[in-house]
Amino acid sequence: MEHCELIPGRGIRRGDTDIFFGMTRKKLRDALGWKSGGDNIWDDEDEYSDAEGKDWVRLRFLDDKLCDIEVMGGQLTHEGIDLLPTSMPALRAALKKGGMALEKTEWLSEGHDCVDLQIVVASRDDIGDAGDEIEWVITSSDFRVE
Repeated sequence: MEHCELIPGRGIRRGDTDIFFGMTRKKLRDALGWKSGGDNIWDDEDEYSDAEGKDWVRLRFLDDKLCDIEVMGGQLTHEGIDLLPTSMPALRAALKKGGMALEKTEWLSEGHDCVDLQIVVASRDDIGDAGDEIEWVITSSDFRVE
């Protein structure tokens, strides 16, 4: 299972590998062992799987620079708080303990914003499936909440 640490406003870190906003597509492909031939729908996205072949992360680029990170699998944490895998009630409780909260998203069409961490989190229920397990976590160089 891939393990990453969220670095709010910058991106994520996997071991010694930084996956930070503004990095070039080539640099990230080299660092993450890109294999072409995936099911990418968009030319500006790269999808990566873990060692077992499960969806792990989707990276989006603007002008060849990383702008969005969508974590769909593995483990994502921030200062001891599990962001993925976890459930919405567990995440709300952990964030509340840390003085943070989730609010209905103002940034995307589905999910919940955590302004302090500059992320949007969606549960299975948020995307139209049954369950309160976290489905994905997105962070972006353009994260803004009015």
